[in-house]
Amino acid sequence: MTRVKICGLTRPEDVELACELGAAYVGFNFVEGSPRRVSLETAHELADATAPGVLRVGVFKTEGADAISRAAKFARLDLVQLHRPLTLADLDSAPVPLIAVARSERDARADPPLPLLARCHAILLDSSEGSGRALDPARLRPERWPIPVFVAGGLDAESVGAVIRAVRPAAVDVASGGESAPGIKDRSKLTSLFEAVREADAEDDQAR
Repeated sequence: MTRVKICGLTRPEDVELACELGAAYVGFNFVEGSPRRVSLETAHELADATAPGVLRVGVFKTEGADAISRAAKFARLDLVQLHRPLTLADLDSAPVPLIAVARSERDARADPPLPLLARCHAILLDSSEGSGRALDPARLRPERWPIPVFVAGGLDAESVGAVIRAVRPAAVDVASGGESAPGIKDRSKLTSLFEAVREADAEDDQAR
């Protein structure tokens, strides 16, 4: 089954909802300037609300190694998602495994070097960075990667099925598509999203 990552969580009750619906990953945003950014104290509360077995992901962009390490400790992070060009120093200093990020649009993408990617948990192809900018699955070419592929970019209940059928990612990453406002998740939207993921997976199984 395609795994689901619900990102940009800011409230414990929304973390609990995501886990209840079947999320494999929950994402806490530490990026300066983001409307979904959480403090270390709030991140600790979000970590407490996470169900056993669900992986906690910290999202970062320009933050340095010390800030990432502090957040990993407070939020008991299992993974770090890094929205910048991946370097050897990032890998060597990371307190937990990394999710590398590359822009999903083929003509603008700068993929991390394969030797660095091989040390990561996954690569996220992202056209949105939480902005809600829709992903065009027609522009994604099937590729072989040494690690699992996650996909993000304005995904919601209406669009996620087409992306799953086109790309067959290991996971889909959803932020704005499950919200009523930035950082505030909507039960109805999230429920419909998980139903759409299950339907797309079922169609894929039948087609094989």
